[in-house]
Amino acid sequence: MNNFKGLTWGHPRGYLPLQAWATEDKGVDVDWSIQKLEGFESHPIDELAREYDLLIVDNPGIGEAAEKQCLLPLEDFLNEEQMFFLKQTSMGASYESYRYEGKHWAIPVDAASQVCARATTGDVPQPESWNDVVKLSQEFSGKIAMSLGGPHALLTFYSISQSLDGRLFVGNDLVLDCKTAVSALEIMREIFTHQQHDLINLNPIGLLDAMQNGMFDLCPAIFGYINYATPQQGRAVTFSNIPHCGDSALRGSVLGGTGLAISARCNPTPELIEHLMRYASDGVQSSLVVNSGGQPSNITAWKSEQANLRTNNFFANTFETVSSAYVRPKYDGYIPFQDTSAAIIRAGLIGGDSAEHIFSSIKENHRNHLPG
Repeated sequence: MNNFKGLTWGHPRGYLPLQAWATEDKGVDVDWSIQKLEGFESHPIDELAREYDLLIVDNPGIGEAAEKQCLLPLEDFLNEEQMFFLKQTSMGASYESYRYEGKHWAIPVDAASQVCARATTGDVPQPESWNDVVKLSQEFSGKIAMSLGGPHALLTFYSISQSLDGRLFVGNDLVLDCKTAVSALEIMREIFTHQQHDLINLNPIGLLDAMQNGMFDLCPAIFGYINYATPQQGRAVTFSNIPHCGDSALRGSVLGGTGLAISARCNPTPELIEHLMRYASDGVQSSLVVNSGGQPSNITAWKSEQANLRTNNFFANTFETVSSAYVRPKYDGYIPFQDTSAAIIRAGLIGGDSAEHIFSSIKENHRNHLPG
């Protein structure tokens, strides 16, 4: 049997390339269903794995999925040559981001990280450093906004902390020092003071929609979305490398993107494996995926002159940041820690809590979400 059910997330970047490939490649029949972004982030993966053969997943949830034994490791159905190809051709740490307990649990198909986004025709100039962002937020009050909705308040905190040369985790342990954490939170507070507070709960798509529609001009750290670089309507968004804190080698971005996983209920046929590996190939990633509005994980696609011409240099302008982006922990319990810690930061910024108090609450929250 070569009929399979797949589930992806409800954004054109997430479903159009997969649907296009399912139509073009006739070796197997894959029916891709779509779920809303909220479901993608919150629906228990073991429940989805009981209904679908193929799942688009994000890397922080891999630990939970592996512990629940609802996915098949790539090592069960890919040979060494295929695994080596994925390792050599994936952007940055995308391949390793799906590794847990010595095995890999998804084929990288989409690469993303926090980058800087600026309305191409906006008033705010391009910042190089977080100090620039602070000064610009004062000069252009209301025109700069941080990405703070959902888990992104914590991820922005991660980014600035790393730019300050802070180390976040060793294994499952949060080891960030208090001085660095407080400095990062103070930078966030300075920017937050001058941003429109009604933008605080928006996810990256909502924020980029608001920027496109003229509500503000710059977000210093937000997950990049290729479709906003060449919009059908509204203002175009220019994406560039994320700001640093004085050392351009320390960009501090957090890795996102998605991988394609095979559920434990699936019996992957040779035809299905060939279908998936062709989708991950240099040629398909550089052409069909980009032309369908996708954001490939393949490094050849990111370096492609044609792909960059088509996307106003989206790939070239953010290559450095995505290549060095940080991979979050994957332990069972990390996702709840991430969500609740982001809420702690939002509440602290709104309520005017001290940076020391906010970080102390994050550390306590971390202890409460460790496995075992």
